[in-house]
Amino acid sequence: MMKQFFHTFLRVYLFWLLFFAFFRALFIVVNYSFSNDTPVGTILASFGPGLRMDLSFSGYLMLLIIVIQLVALPIGKRFCANCIRWQHYILIPLFAALLMGDINLFRYWGGHLNKEAMSFLKTPDVIIDSLHWLEVVLFFIIWAVISVLLIFLFNRFVFRAPFNESFNRRKMIINWGITLLLGALLIVPIRGSFSVAPINTGVAYFSNHLFANNAAVNPLWNLAYSLKRSAIEDNRYHFIKDEKASDMFDEMMHQSGRFPKILNSEKPNIVVILLESFSAQAIGAMGGEDVTPNLNKLMEEGIFFSNTYSTSFRSDYGMVGVLTGYPGIPGYSVMQYPDKSRHLNFIPKKLKDAGYKDFNFLYGGDMTFKNMKSLITLAGFDDVVDIDDFPKENQGEKWGVHDEYTFDRFITIIRNSESPSFNFFFTLSSHEPFDVPMERVNDDDYYNSVYYTDRCLGKFFEEMKTTGIWNNTLFILVADHGVVGPEKLGYTKSRRYHIPMVWTGGPLTVKDTIVSNYASQIDLASTLLNQLHIDASGFKFSKNILDNEVNGFSFLHFPDGFGYIDEKIYQMYDKANLKPLEMKGAETREDSLKAKVFMQMVAKDFKERLSNNRALDY
Repeated sequence: MMKQFFHTFLRVYLFWLLFFAFFRALFIVVNYSFSNDTPVGTILASFGPGLRMDLSFSGYLMLLIIVIQLVALPIGKRFCANCIRWQHYILIPLFAALLMGDINLFRYWGGHLNKEAMSFLKTPDVIIDSLHWLEVVLFFIIWAVISVLLIFLFNRFVFRAPFNESFNRRKMIINWGITLLLGALLIVPIRGSFSVAPINTGVAYFSNHLFANNAAVNPLWNLAYSLKRSAIEDNRYHFIKDEKASDMFDEMMHQSGRFPKILNSEKPNIVVILLESFSAQAIGAMGGEDVTPNLNKLMEEGIFFSNTYSTSFRSDYGMVGVLTGYPGIPGYSVMQYPDKSRHLNFIPKKLKDAGYKDFNFLYGGDMTFKNMKSLITLAGFDDVVDIDDFPKENQGEKWGVHDEYTFDRFITIIRNSESPSFNFFFTLSSHEPFDVPMERVNDDDYYNSVYYTDRCLGKFFEEMKTTGIWNNTLFILVADHGVVGPEKLGYTKSRRYHIPMVWTGGPLTVKDTIVSNYASQIDLASTLLNQLHIDASGFKFSKNILDNEVNGFSFLHFPDGFGYIDEKIYQMYDKANLKPLEMKGAETREDSLKAKVFMQMVAKDFKERLSNNRALDY
């Protein structure tokens, strides 16, 4: 009986290893467009390091079997065969759904399942609205077929026959001890090594080709790891002594306080348009597909900041970055936690203190998404317009109100604003699933949606100029984040974060100007406030891009890592093992530490806010 249980145990372990190998192969096939120049041999080699992660995660599943049997043996005097069977009837479809979700997620984000991705389960309607209905239907059909097939194979080849023999007390004790020993032996594959340090996601990074490394990662192991780890709490972002980090940070953020004055008005009206998913891939002047003729024209009529980067990969990070000048933390969206975000400094509040009178915010989507409404309220906006303020016929099939209708409403808001005013508009139509009410002009859905929003932009600025609003209004256009896009850019590719920023309008004293300093969207805060002669010292991580002695750079982060880019240096670190995923141009040790120093200072700032629950006055 013990022998039968042992053989079944081994077959179950092998089943899970083959289960994960199958989904790894499926991941490679479905997402092969991300492979770029990765050799086929390197992709196939991913099954090697991937096996270590599979052994570890499967080990946990086998340990669950052991624990259940250790409880069942003394009670029933036999191994619980049905416990194993029903355990797998639940886990097989559950894990199949998660792994299929991971494969599809990678197509949109270029990354695996993690704590951040799972937070979307709180708003399943948002997930569905981001997908085409056919994708949703196909997902459930394929999932059902795969789950039924795998359960059939499990019953046919793994769980061949139940073992129902009862034991006397002596045999029960012996079998209980052997089962306990079997569980103890699982420590080896679970830990992944005999060394002091247990396995982590670093084992998957065996190659210089990111796609092969992503293929090696076990998504469920990665998810579990991200759920239990908190790099902030366990002080993993402390790399060098605080004094040294502070000195290096001050040097990185050095500014002279001298900069050119580019505004002819002390208090112009200000309009900020946050462009959903506008990336370098869609802008000819940034080396991409040229689908933004109206944005191109605005560049000629104002200032184009050609080397601007988003802080991260998603709107909730971009919104915080633009409004607060705060870079954020890998895998932790500050916007979702009002008790934290309320301690941030906000551009609207600074403007209100300086005498600005009217503050309006417009978004054609759901303001409850990712707790956006709390952030906008905390920022100090007087009036908020969202999807509920539009008729149903103005809305797309999925995400929200089409940009042509929100731009029309924005024109009305601006006209009715009391000067000096600050009006903020977050566009929507260039978000997945790229549903736009326009005849197709580009075969690619993403490019087509950007073209549509750009067309709306052109009509909007025609109205601004015709009505004279243009003359005393500074318009700032900046994207919230970049995208995976047609170029299939993963998290570690710097171009993934390359976004446009354009300043235009009557108050500008310069036209057709390109500022090539490397910058982040978080630098908008300090750059704008300095032009208005408003104290920006509270925005610790934001720098004045136009300062005569500014060090141009941008800090970047994604759920599993963080990085730094400037004119010569580009580096990305994995947050799990803190090893570099990318390292280019660093000539000195100080150069190689720039991403880590900035990350350490952000983590220190964040932890102090978290622990002391108070605003930090810098």
